[in-house]
Amino acid sequence: MSSLGGRRCEGNWAVYVRVGTFRIKPGTLDEFRQRYYTECAPLVKSARGSVDCMVLEPVDHETPLAVCTVWETEDDATAYEASGAAAEVVGRVREFFAGPPELCSYRIRRP
Repeated sequence: MSSLGGRRCEGNWAVYVRVGTFRIKPGTLDEFRQRYYTECAPLVKSARGSVDCMVLEPVDHETPLAVCTVWETEDDATAYEASGAAAEVVGRVREFFAGPPELCSYRIRRP
């Protein structure tokens, strides 16, 4: 098993990842980062099955910012969203958005 957590399924290690991407208002990255890690990350990390969460900062001005959450299972991520906690996290940082967010989901599987 990896340091990311994860579960063995059918002999393979796997975790479930959600990545929200969005553009933020110019000049707000430092404040966004501070708010996310002080107010939002603790909420995400306290959810059942949460492995980690992080802000992925683009290295250029063309790429949107991304927030990544890592879950032990897809069911854990789904339960987190259904609980309203994901909406609460978005509400705490929505003022920084310069456009609508997009959400994608991924599985990381290793043999």
